[in-house]
Amino acid sequence: MADIKASIKDYILDEFVPDGDIDVEDNTNLLEEEVVDSLGIFTLVSFIENKFNVSIDAEEVNLDNFETLQSITKLVESKLG
Repeated sequence: MADIKASIKDYILDEFVPDGDIDVEDNTNLLEEEVVDSLGIFTLVSFIENKFNVSIDAEEVNLDNFETLQSITKLVESKLG
């Protein structure tokens, strides 16, 4: 889990917070803090699918699954079994 979470966090920080002005923790609300917008979620989905060799269904791209680093990690772990 730690490696999955670290990979996702590193991607989010590199892609969406290049100046480092927002500290992304496990429960940081990525949408409320304006770290990721709706287009950014699809960029993140593409990264996750390629990095972890999983497929995320359209109905899984929702606030519950992409609200926080923790919820994203949980989704990926469920896909990996």
